[in-house]
Amino acid sequence: MKPVALTFDDGPSRWTPLVLDLLREHEARATFFVIGARVRERPDDVRRIVAEGHELGSHTLTHPRLTEISDDEVRAEITGGLEAIEEVLAERPTLFRAPGFYAERRELAIVEELGLEAVFAHVDPQDWRPERDSHTIFRLVLDELREGVIVDLHDGYPPRPTSSRTDCTPTVEALDHLLPCLQPEGYEAVTVSQLGTPAAP
Repeated sequence: MKPVALTFDDGPSRWTPLVLDLLREHEARATFFVIGARVRERPDDVRRIVAEGHELGSHTLTHPRLTEISDDEVRAEITGGLEAIEEVLAERPTLFRAPGFYAERRELAIVEELGLEAVFAHVDPQDWRPERDSHTIFRLVLDELREGVIVDLHDGYPPRPTSSRTDCTPTVEALDHLLPCLQPEGYEAVTVSQLGTPAAP
């Protein structure tokens, strides 16, 4: 089987349990990049993610654009996200994804300094756009699937002032169509760590 990594950003949210239900139904594994502030709102979802064999990564504390804030603010956002997860699980993740993939040399140096591995993506259907319906998301992902790719999806939406949709139902519906297609096409959904090398910027 050809491994691919499905990843989900901006949760946990009320759509996270629906995503987890689908992953469990199809015996698929995924990696969730969670926002620290949301972790504190929905700790049970975080516990379930790990209990069901999925991987957890940090997505900062409040989802700012890291390239637009100071070094100290970048560190505070990253460590704040890690601490929120640690409060729930008593351990910190080693994977990190910058909101919107906005991480250049300066930000990546801080990520490395903090002992984290930055994860990007090869397939980005931009499912956070309000105009993206489930069929479009499904086709954009399926058409670009290749062995070893990391796919970026969303099981939540970022807090203000980030502009995004406020309903993740299209992604859940797209996932419901996508997961049954993986095995017949020779793919296996694994975590980012199981995949091996994270996608470079």
